[in-house]
Amino acid sequence: MSPVRKTLFVKLLLIILGSLLIGALYLLLLKALPKYAARVPYIALLFAVDFLTYRYLSPLWRNYRNWIRASIAVIWWLPLGILLFFLFGSVFIPMPEMAKFLRIYLPGFALVFFLSKSILLVSLIPSFILVLIQKISAGFKRRRSYSVEIKFLKQMGLFFGSLALAGLLVGSTVWVYRFKTHRIELSIQNLPAAFEGLRVVQLSDIHLGSWLSSKPLQKAVDQVNALNPDIIVFTGDLVNYSTLEVRGFEHVLAQLKAPLGIYTILGNHDYGDYISWKKPEEKEANLQQLIDFYDSLGWKLLRNESFRIEKDSASLLIAGVENWSATTRFKKYGDLYKTMENTSYADVNVLLSHDPTHWETEVSKDFTEFDITLSGHTHGMQMGIEAFGWKWSPARYLYDNWAGLASVDVPGNRRSYLYVNRGLGHIAYPGRVGILPEITLLTLKKAE
Repeated sequence: MSPVRKTLFVKLLLIILGSLLIGALYLLLLKALPKYAARVPYIALLFAVDFLTYRYLSPLWRNYRNWIRASIAVIWWLPLGILLFFLFGSVFIPMPEMAKFLRIYLPGFALVFFLSKSILLVSLIPSFILVLIQKISAGFKRRRSYSVEIKFLKQMGLFFGSLALAGLLVGSTVWVYRFKTHRIELSIQNLPAAFEGLRVVQLSDIHLGSWLSSKPLQKAVDQVNALNPDIIVFTGDLVNYSTLEVRGFEHVLAQLKAPLGIYTILGNHDYGDYISWKKPEEKEANLQQLIDFYDSLGWKLLRNESFRIEKDSASLLIAGVENWSATTRFKKYGDLYKTMENTSYADVNVLLSHDPTHWETEVSKDFTEFDITLSGHTHGMQMGIEAFGWKWSPARYLYDNWAGLASVDVPGNRRSYLYVNRGLGHIAYPGRVGILPEITLLTLKKAE
């Protein structure tokens, strides 16, 4: 067999083996992690882009010593290997039963490198353009070589990719638990004097399955209690996969105190939808364990129901719906019509709904009596920029309202508010860059 045919044969064999590997991964994930099975085509695309980028950059270190080239290859391909190991491993060892460090940092480490590579890839676009120009000009007599410029642009791409990697690693070690208190004053039309200055603390998306230790959570709880809230609300996603993740954190969460009560709802991660259960009864038992956990803390779980607070002949309604999303990516358990069935509105009406698309799609249009809707879910994508009154995050391409306060005019010369909390915890990427974990303090004021 000629060298050319041998090379073609090896390439064809690799394509066949790669296709079989992708097919096997899809079938295994379909059984163990059905929610993640749909991501297999993206993993295949990731591999293709990774491979082509590596081939494109490899001339930069072609003349290096063998051990240096081998080290670069290992560092480059290790994240993909870790990702595949994690996905295959989760088929045989259920996610909640994995060692916490591995469950958090294996996929997190891979994600950090892939995010850095995405910055690298974007930075390489100018060099791609020069390569294209050079190939086109090759057919002309007066052609010009851009080899020096292309090499420089490749090196700059590697520099920006390395800079992104450094930033993401700092985000995993320094900023991940740098809790920021956002203080918001809400002007409510016809607010009763009894609720003037009412202090409501909102927490969201704690994701206990991503915390290695209870010490940072203790810091957050102390920070909340120091705000002297009248009411505390939690807008869903206490866990990642199962209620087992609450173990070791009970004593810390039990320290949260508010004289008018602590109220909570369920988020998309709280139902156990992200792992495969052997029997439906196991999934039901998992949810019941979460319900019992909230009961043991003394938190009022609102599942398409409401709770009325009376004070000095004035009333405040806190309604809570189960997870409701305008997208098909998340199951819809919430029913606001059921929540408000046989329930009268109060002087002040607050809605807890995990996903902000609920307010955009239904609440602000059909349930305008609610003065404020409190949501979470987006995490602000855990990365972005917030400076000088300006904010940006990749989350904006998925959600119209991804962090902070929004409002619309509603009948009765009133405003309907939405506040989207950036989340206290993290998932997937074990860190924060630019978008810090949030504690929200909302203070009610009477509108002028």
